[in-house]
Amino acid sequence: MHPFFFYGLDAQPKSGYIILLLGGLSVSESIEDIVNIARGIQSSVPFRTDFERENFLFNTVEGPRLLLVLCQDIEQLNQVYENCRFDWEKKQVATEMAIIAKKISELQEQYGPDIARAVEDDEPNYWAETLARRAAVETLTQKMTHDNMADMLNLPLAVYEASVTKCQTYLNVVSKTTRAAERKANVAARPEVDADEE
Repeated sequence: MHPFFFYGLDAQPKSGYIILLLGGLSVSESIEDIVNIARGIQSSVPFRTDFERENFLFNTVEGPRLLLVLCQDIEQLNQVYENCRFDWEKKQVATEMAIIAKKISELQEQYGPDIARAVEDDEPNYWAETLARRAAVETLTQKMTHDNMADMLNLPLAVYEASVTKCQTYLNVVSKTTRAAERKANVAARPEVDADEE
């Protein structure tokens, strides 16, 4: 039996109710109670998980340019904070901003007070890494673009060589890991195949 939802509202919106019929059982909750339950769950989860932050923010670029990425993230978080409707939302965003600010402080200590100089000095590494990642993604997806190759050819010879080496390293790791995962999956699936054949 599929669940059916019936919504009822009287003159007082907050006194609305939802009745859920499931398998012959009836459960009645006020809309306010249901919303509070949903908000309680949402407020218990951080704005970003540690895994998400480490892999999809801190790992987007290497070197001092990460400072610029994190400063831009602070600006975006501030806009989110200003648009928050509830205190628990503001608390989540403020906590995330504090975490990012701590990372910024660590990077400032690592690269020193002259961030502009640090960024300039790291430009060969940044572009070798960035273009290598792009080229690796294009190779894996078989969607080569003129722009990325043109950018790579604009690099000084030593930086171009470093970028190609990094790209090939990415491809080797992905290829090796993929083959190992496929073998593991095939071995795991083999008992099921044997059972089906019997």
